Amino acid sequence: MQPIHPWLPLAILSSCFALGCTGNPPAAPPSDETKINAALDKLAPEDRKLAEAQKYCAVEPENRLGKMGKPFKVTIENQPVFLCCKGCETMALKDPEKTLAAVRKLKAANESSSKK
Repeated sequence: MQPIHPWLPLAILSSCFALGCTGNPPAAPPSDETKINAALDKLAPEDRKLAEAQKYCAVEPENRLGKMGKPFKVTIENQPVFLCCKGCETMALKDPEKTLAAVRKLKAANESSSKK
């Protein structure tokens, strides 16, 4: 049997620290819901309630509000409308009636799904 070199345990330990071997598994990335809640937390409480009622962008309804960061708020005909990002503002303002109809539809869909 060969003797263990005195530097071998130190080399292994040094390598482990250099490579980040702490014995703990890597932290899991935050879930989508965690990211969405963090983005919605950046809104004022009354705006958060309205954004949660709408749930999805009025222009890009496949985009969940908060998934791309803090939802962007515009006012159309004295009504608050939430968008996934500032990039949707031009489209939202281009056809106000269509945008407000989309908001009504999103709120109704969200309300009916939350009752199930």
